[in-house]
Amino acid sequence: MSETEQKTSPLLTGPIDSSLRKFAIPLAASFLVNMLYSWVDTWYVSRLGPEAVAAIGISEQLLFFIFTIGSGFAIGTGVIVARRIGEDNFKQAELVAGQSIVGMFVFSLGLTLFLYWGIAPILTVMGVAGKVRGLADIYLSNVVIGICGNFLMFQMNSIVRSAGNSLFPMTMLITSAILNAIIAPFLIFGVWIFPELGMAGAGLSTAIAQLTTAMITFLILANKGVSIRPIFIVRDMKPELFLNIVKVGFPATIQLLSVSVNRLILFALANSFGTAVVATYTLGLKIDLFVFMSIFATGTAIEVATGQNLGAGKIDRVYKYYYSGIKQMAVLMAIFGILVFFFGEYFAEIFTRDQEIISKTEKYIRITAFSYIPFAIGIISTRAMNGAGDTKRSLIIVFGILFLVQLPIAFLLTKSGLAGEEGIWYAILISQICFSGIGLLQIRLGKWLNVKL
Repeated sequence: MSETEQKTSPLLTGPIDSSLRKFAIPLAASFLVNMLYSWVDTWYVSRLGPEAVAAIGISEQLLFFIFTIGSGFAIGTGVIVARRIGEDNFKQAELVAGQSIVGMFVFSLGLTLFLYWGIAPILTVMGVAGKVRGLADIYLSNVVIGICGNFLMFQMNSIVRSAGNSLFPMTMLITSAILNAIIAPFLIFGVWIFPELGMAGAGLSTAIAQLTTAMITFLILANKGVSIRPIFIVRDMKPELFLNIVKVGFPATIQLLSVSVNRLILFALANSFGTAVVATYTLGLKIDLFVFMSIFATGTAIEVATGQNLGAGKIDRVYKYYYSGIKQMAVLMAIFGILVFFFGEYFAEIFTRDQEIISKTEKYIRITAFSYIPFAIGIISTRAMNGAGDTKRSLIIVFGILFLVQLPIAFLLTKSGLAGEEGIWYAILISQICFSGIGLLQIRLGKWLNVKL
């Protein structure tokens, strides 16, 4: 990115509301592509039987834990790159980008080797047995081959987004999803000249798509195909740069892991009320996650805008982006909330004809729909803190809400008999209201603006 391009960067100089929307919409599309990515494998593998679907489900839980490491450190890289760009220090931004890619390549390569030989004992610890274990082992042993590509994609997409370009990462994610969708049937079912590999083919097609897309992305970045070009000069690489990335990225990783652990505990609590309640929570989450894509996209846009404008010393624009994000999400979440409240049960009917599950899902969404606006405020608040480099503060807030508010209330309401299974849904609502209140308070206190990067 040249100096001239930097001066015309929409996130630094453009209209607040429209700049935020233009940046967030491709991000929302990227999140949708990620969701479809996992659905493709599940749809193909479902033709191999219910055990294969179960193996995919178990594998995805493990892979989510693994990928949070890559996405957390990608956040750290993105925050620092955005700050340097805002400071008009493009050489340093490109040096950080280059060093982060090298560091992530070395780390992910080591992780790939560890996981390839460690899948069996990990599945043992998870308690997976029988035919499902065998299928999960086969799938994971092949899909981990692509972890290096996956982690590098996290890293490179975060770098490009932090430079103000959200269209390119979306394009690369779509490319990866299309490659996977094309390759998978050939390797799973043995189409044309290819051998029938079953579960191994499902994992291998994903790995090939990820590695291929990572290579394409790297070549484009290295040849100045986008707004930032990573610098790979060995003599200019300093350990403290990567340590700074780790310092910012590690709390973000723990934050993502805490969300996953919390969800597993809530699933276990729902399971104590029977299979129908677990199915209700599963379907309810599908609805929620679809709605939340726009929240996560806006939060990521706020994160980048905060980093760039703090680097440029434009504190007033940081706050304008923050309140613009809340305003726009409040309107959108009000619309989604009304639609979900009145029509959400029809979504459940797509996946099940069981009237008990449909009825319970309707109760779930008519409680949690009221949490959409508070959740949006909480996410935008913590992402603004992340963008300023204060990932520790956002970690403390998220961890506290999940484990000191949500889970205790859920156990209190369900185990005391005050609300039964619906106590879990009310706990989600109450915790999100607290999330929004604490987020707003911390933003107004302003201490998150003082982090040095």
